[in-house]
Amino acid sequence: MIFYVKRLIKYLLLPFGIVHSLFFREDFSITILMYHRVGEGIPMELAVRPKDFLWHMDYLKKGRYKVISMDDAYNMMVDGQIDDRYVVISFDDGYLDFYENAYPILKRYSYPSIVYVVPAYIQSGEPFWWDREGEDNSLIDMETLVKLSADGLVTVGSHTMNHIDMDMLNRELLEYELKESKKILEEHLGKEVRHFAYPRGIYSNKGEGLIDKYYSTGVLISNGVNITGRLSIDDRLKLKRVPVLKSDGKFLFVARLKGWLVLEEWLRHLIRWAL
Repeated sequence: MIFYVKRLIKYLLLPFGIVHSLFFREDFSITILMYHRVGEGIPMELAVRPKDFLWHMDYLKKGRYKVISMDDAYNMMVDGQIDDRYVVISFDDGYLDFYENAYPILKRYSYPSIVYVVPAYIQSGEPFWWDREGEDNSLIDMETLVKLSADGLVTVGSHTMNHIDMDMLNRELLEYELKESKKILEEHLGKEVRHFAYPRGIYSNKGEGLIDKYYSTGVLISNGVNITGRLSIDDRLKLKRVPVLKSDGKFLFVARLKGWLVLEEWLRHLIRWAL
């Protein structure tokens, strides 16, 4: 029931977004899509069904969007050479269903992606604290992560060491979360880890001067910076991502891609700020 209510609300918000896009739409931009899980029967909004994910990827191809890696996106942000509609596909947390369900589809289309992982959980194999008991919430193990990284289509990014909200940490602990995560991943992958995702999209001023010490980019959610041209170092560490949700289905995925759900983004940001 809640699923259909959420979908109905989004449809009601569409007219505002469509009108807004007529005046403020950027023809050339980089959109970073944010996924978490791809699987059947997962009772969470951040889990899309495999058939919907396949439809999303096919739509990107038919719509002639150019899917690029996060490294390519970074180079464009530095040079300011954004001359088409580009998309980066990102995944948070490093669930095993990324490897089992999403990766084969991405590979079919030769689409690069980035997965932001939490080394403490990857190494221990323990499920995240928010996952329900009795369900399959398995994470990718380090061996699989190394295999994915070596394939060339998947970039590995850091999601902190322990997935702790950054505004809950003092500067010393925050630096540990940033530095240790990067160190462990680089030791196993044998390559530089340049990109970072803020847990739950929560930005902390305590991170200023630290994030850019270790990473080239940092991604938030709707509270981030749009990518339409050359960005400063500060802006490259606060990039906007577009979350893709289960209740989006197919048409509402297109609406997100086109920026027609901007009012929903504003409302989510307002509610988070009020809390």
